Amino acid sequence: MAPGTLYLHIGLHKTGTTFLQNVLRANRDELRRQGLEYPGGPGVPVQALAVWDLQGRRPRGVDDGRIAGSWRALVDHLGASSSPRALVSVERLSVSTPRQARAVVDAFPDSEVHVIVTARDIARVAVSAWQEDIKNDNAWTWQEFADSITDPARAAQNPARGFWMRQDLPRVCAVWETVVPIERLHVVTVPPPGADPGLLLQRLCSVIGVDAASLTERPAWANETVGVAGTEVLRQVNTRLEGRLNQRQYDRAVKRVLVHLMARRTGPERFGLPADRMEWATAWTDATIKTLEARGYPVIGDLDELRPCDPAGVRRPDDASRDEVLDAALDALSLLVEEHATTLWSRRKPDTVRADARAGGASWARGVAFRSQRRAAALADRNALVARVAGVVLRHRYRTESRAGRRADEERGAG
Repeated sequence: MAPGTLYLHIGLHKTGTTFLQNVLRANRDELRRQGLEYPGGPGVPVQALAVWDLQGRRPRGVDDGRIAGSWRALVDHLGASSSPRALVSVERLSVSTPRQARAVVDAFPDSEVHVIVTARDIARVAVSAWQEDIKNDNAWTWQEFADSITDPARAAQNPARGFWMRQDLPRVCAVWETVVPIERLHVVTVPPPGADPGLLLQRLCSVIGVDAASLTERPAWANETVGVAGTEVLRQVNTRLEGRLNQRQYDRAVKRVLVHLMARRTGPERFGLPADRMEWATAWTDATIKTLEARGYPVIGDLDELRPCDPAGVRRPDDASRDEVLDAALDALSLLVEEHATTLWSRRKPDTVRADARAGGASWARGVAFRSQRRAAALADRNALVARVAGVVLRHRYRTESRAGRRADEERGAG
């Protein structure tokens, strides 16, 4: 039987969705114990791929055989679940057309469908969305991006088209309002900067009927922020790649390796919407809040949290100096070299050619002696006292070698 209640967390993009999904994934067993099915794991359809299938989406430049049929498989999996409630969380659902939204709801005719929309202030979203675009093989500058999304005349062209498809909160709500009653369309606001990240989880859990405090299995925090300089490095890499990689190649090499490695070297950095864009952000937010209040959607949090914060004390997203960019690029290069070398080494074939086994004992002893000398030399590089002892040993060795050389010369002269 289908779940009695189905919750659709549809995003929006860049509203803490990855954090929420990681926590839910890590606590899947506990969610089931509380009567909520959160699909995933071995042998279970991937939620994101199922939504791609529903919307006809395919990765650029490659045929991904995992996608076709995955929407039907997800529907069947939920239908076979014994849990009374289920949750699907895929931000790609936020770009659904009215027809696609209807198809989702119609796939669960026996379920009471609720839609959850997480929303964040447009100032933080705009900067995060630009950086996410760069991590997805785009190369427009911040200035080009900002000029585009703030100009209504460019709404049909990227980057504005992609941005507003994902971030026009009133439009997204209006689409899903055509398939679920207003009282079942929940707007969850993302807390302001500095708030406890667990507060967003609590707000989501209050809608889906789960005790947030019971979700104790927290995934390791994956900081995928590469900072101002790192973003510029990626942008210039994308410019040089010129789209030669298909989407899966790019995701594997850049998003899953390079970005991950660069994030490890990126410390906390405050950057945000420049002051020259705040008037636009404030005007858009005022209009959005007015629309949401007029429609009467249930709000978990506070719509005032959507208002842009004062940008004082934050860096522009594109003000990295040439020295910062160079340092970030060299960091990225060194990390990639290390990653490539260690990966190759872990996959190397075992040595099959062996020297004469009869020399094994003596050879082994020489190897032990050499490794001991190498360890001693490395210790001397770090310790002044050991270095002095090593100096005495080396001077004795040089004197011994010199005397041996003189004797050899004398013997050759005598001969």
